[in-house]
Amino acid sequence: MQRAVPVLSYLEKIIHPRWPTPLETTKRLVGTVVLFLSIALVFTPIPLSNIVPALVIALISLAYLEEDGLLLSIALAAAVIVLTAALLAIWETVLGAKWLGHFW
Repeated sequence: MQRAVPVLSYLEKIIHPRWPTPLETTKRLVGTVVLFLSIALVFTPIPLSNIVPALVIALISLAYLEEDGLLLSIALAAAVIVLTAALLAIWETVLGAKWLGHFW
């Protein structure tokens, strides 16, 4: 708790309503991105790889709650990067499993 309060107070100073976003339009996009990040939390086969998608989900939720369009666009860009890395890790795992399957 002692570590969380200074971080949250710092975020409170930074995050404020900028770049107004129409909430109805972004609702589906944000929901879909959070769904895919949640799937990446479960299926990425690298240990401790679930921390980054969880932080991006928290960043998206803060931006969406405070109606900060700038932070929301940054968080969605970070989500695309995280999802690309997670899909690449899953794909390489599948290819590695297929390669190991040739030896059995």
